[in-house]
Formats: sequence, structure tokens, C-alpha cells
Amino acid sequence: MADYKDISVLIVDDNDMTRETLRVILRHDGYNVVGEALDGDSALEMATRLKPDVILLDVVMPKVSGIEALKSIRMVMHDVFVLMVTANTDQEVVAEAVKSGISGYIIKPFNAKKVLDTVEKVVDKVRANRKQKAANSGVN
Repeated sequence: MADYKDISVLIVDDNDMTRETLRVILRHDGYNVVGEALDGDSALEMATRLKPDVILLDVVMPKVSGIEALKSIRMVMHDVFVLMVTANTDQEVVAEAVKSGISGYIIKPFNAKKVLDTVEKVVDKVRANRKQKAANSGVN
């Protein structure tokens, strides 16, 4: 098992079982799950407060959809990596999510390997971002 304790993850899904499954999968592999939100409103509040490295964001939720939450999160958090979690493969939804800046997709139903493989793909980007920020702050 690789070391992912430095990678903080926020899970956003209105389904209790989905959130629990994702939490168990990620924690078992060593990720730091810092929070869970039930809807898009909570997602924005928690994301700005907790400043996670990665957000797993459901597309279809009550109140504020995942796409709308993504747009709001992107306005205040430019370098967070967002993975959409959805059973929806509608091309318009996919196109809107891509246009809004997602880093990837986890399609429901999912298994542990698919979740971990998808999250792992953004881990290198998270760490590269940190190195770049550190280098830039050293220059200034």
C-alpha cells in the first residue's frame, strides 16, 4: 500500500451507502478523508473550510447539483482536483463537467480498484502542484 496520508479527500454524495463505501475504500488505502457532504451547498462550505486536495463529487444531488457545486467550488478553489462520481453518462452532462474543470470520472456502479486507480491518477498532480507552489514561494 502506498503512502497517501498527505492527500486529503472530501466526499460529496447524497447517498449514505455511496459515501460510506468511498470512505472505507479510501481510508483502507491510506487516504485522509477529511469530510463528507450530503449536497452541493454543504460541498462548497466544506471545501472552502477544509481545503481538500481531492473532491469526489456526485452529479445528481438535492438542492444544488454536482455540476453547479463544481462551478461554485472552481470560483474559489482553482487548484483542487475534482472527480465526478456518477451513473450518468449523458454526453451533455459529461461535456458540462469537463468544461467546468473536472479531473476525471468515477462511474457508478464502481469497485475499489476503479476508485483507487482514478484517485491515484490525480495524486501525482496534487504533489506536483505542491512542489510548484513551494518553488514559487521560495522565489518570491
